[in-house]
Amino acid sequence: MKMIIFDLYGRFAHFRKFYTNSSSLSYSVPPRTTIEGIIAALLGYERDSYYDLLDVDKLNVAVRKIGESRKVMQSLNYIKADSPGKLNFPKEHTQIPFEILTADKNIRYRLYVNHENVDVLKEIEERTMQNRPVFPLYFGSAPFSCYIEYVDKAEWNWSTSDQYKIISSVINSEKVEEIDIESVEGSLLKERMPRSFGENRTIKEVTTYVYEESGQPLKVKFSEKYCELSNGENIIFL
Repeated sequence: MKMIIFDLYGRFAHFRKFYTNSSSLSYSVPPRTTIEGIIAALLGYERDSYYDLLDVDKLNVAVRKIGESRKVMQSLNYIKADSPGKLNFPKEHTQIPFEILTADKNIRYRLYVNHENVDVLKEIEERTMQNRPVFPLYFGSAPFSCYIEYVDKAEWNWSTSDQYKIISSVINSEKVEEIDIESVEGSLLKERMPRSFGENRTIKEVTTYVYEESGQPLKVKFSEKYCELSNGENIIFL
């Protein structure tokens, strides 16, 4: 089975936490639902048309954070516009705290993608290699454009072990038996993120994930199988 590996990078990002309301807080890595939207834009799928085709039982995705990032809080002016005229001459507005991700250079994530449909996977490979998305790509919010850099393709298979394994990607905590905390050099983050969409963008599943803040691999023992790549990396699908 083939895995397509490519990077997404950009200057800024905002991946809104699903449980925030008046303050728009951001995850440090894109949730699986956000990655679904990015792949849908890459392939040219219209909004709300791809939830079944790119759901967890058909699309396998892992993500690796590359490098450190930081969060900056800004205030946005939102206007109340219930008619076309109020877009030009708004009478009401409110300020909303808005958390933005940035880094010294670029924010960068590595994606590992496999699809059960070989034609869909082939198109993902071709469009990432040629840097030719159908629709513009962005990091969670329309002002924050992101760009593709093709990395590689690799063979992969499921594997199991009762020993510690070095895992490159963000890890689904439900599959973790034990983390070697002593080997963690930076900060270990744990975030609860949406995993799957349903009709009308309703959240079907929410899962907790763990990762090292700067994207360093973790030594982990698993209660379930993990994915072993021919390039020597081990990953866990979101």
